[in-house]
Amino acid sequence: MPRFRSRHCINAGGKMKSVVFVGGTISNMISAIEMSEDYTVTVFELNAEIGLPCTAPGHTRDLSLLESYLDSAQMSFLQPYPFAEGYTLRSEWVLKHLGSIAAYKGVNIFTRTRITECFDSGDSVALEYIGAGSKDSGQIECDYLVDDRQWTYSAPGSKEHNLNGLNEIQIPDFGEFIHMHGGTSLHSDCSNLPHNTYSLPRHEGLTEVWQEVPVWTPHRGWIETITCFLPKIIENRTIDAQIIEGRCVVNKINNCD
Repeated sequence: MPRFRSRHCINAGGKMKSVVFVGGTISNMISAIEMSEDYTVTVFELNAEIGLPCTAPGHTRDLSLLESYLDSAQMSFLQPYPFAEGYTLRSEWVLKHLGSIAAYKGVNIFTRTRITECFDSGDSVALEYIGAGSKDSGQIECDYLVDDRQWTYSAPGSKEHNLNGLNEIQIPDFGEFIHMHGGTSLHSDCSNLPHNTYSLPRHEGLTEVWQEVPVWTPHRGWIETITCFLPKIIENRTIDAQIIEGRCVVNKINNCD
């Protein structure tokens, strides 16, 4: 697995420096795994599980990037399916594997938890959070904060994280995001897709179909659908791009020390 530095990062108070990641995304989980030995790492996720729901298309061009983190049993479980543009797999299971690896490495993961207030003291950031249970609330301080809410899904009307007033926030860079409509359908229904759809055939006989405007509907209907935001540049939607950007975030934070 790639390593960027092999040292503990200590703040002015003599404690190990800390990082908070907002959003249980692929990019954030990669960063969290990479930083777990040298920082105190915490991930806040609004939804009940890491990887569910997942808005990232299941597309990779270079399996070796994933193989840097997942073992052979985990890769076999994903059942990568070769097609003209690389491989497809279920991205929610990629996230579940990354989440379990992060937890094993000591990353603190809070699901069904929302940041309600934040205070910038100059040298650090204080965050107040509340979870689903009556005792699942508290405050945490961090030296760095990474906000990747651009990939996360929130149901209509649901409450959001409050990060208002913070100046020093790292945001993974995937360029402009646009509104997208995604769904899975039977592969046999996808022989005449419009040319501007982003389609990903999977091993189980289903195809992921992504459209900016939902003009196409499969003959036998959708098996599941989601409306979300994805990077406008197709290459930036891949799992590869998210792994690479997660590593870039690690380098940026390390270079601040």
